[in-house]
Amino acid sequence: MSDSELERIKRQRLAEMQRVLDARKQASQPKPIPSTERILQRVFVGRAWEVYEATKQQYASIAGRLFQELAQLVETGQLTGQITGEQLYGLLRQIGLDVRLDTKIQVLDHGKLKSLGDKFRGG
Repeated sequence: MSDSELERIKRQRLAEMQRVLDARKQASQPKPIPSTERILQRVFVGRAWEVYEATKQQYASIAGRLFQELAQLVETGQLTGQITGEQLYGLLRQIGLDVRLDTKIQVLDHGKLKSLGDKFRGG
């Protein structure tokens, strides 16, 4: 193998390593927040984001448009104040969306939060 071939292979390998490094760096950067979510950040409090995510997963076709409308109301000033998870859940129920949420019952026992099952088991 000649020196020129060896040099060409080194350059190719270096370029490949640079592409991999650039791809990893790009993947580690946070993705920009869509404008709808950025607008809703102003008003969502408490468990509203949990209800939002559950709605997106369960009613993907409807949720996008619904939350765009909600964001538009916030932008135009027609909707002011904060929206809690309970309020958002109630709104979704009123329009006929039965959003299922992951429910956990926890008990405070000697300064520690324990699941209800652990409490009954004596843990």
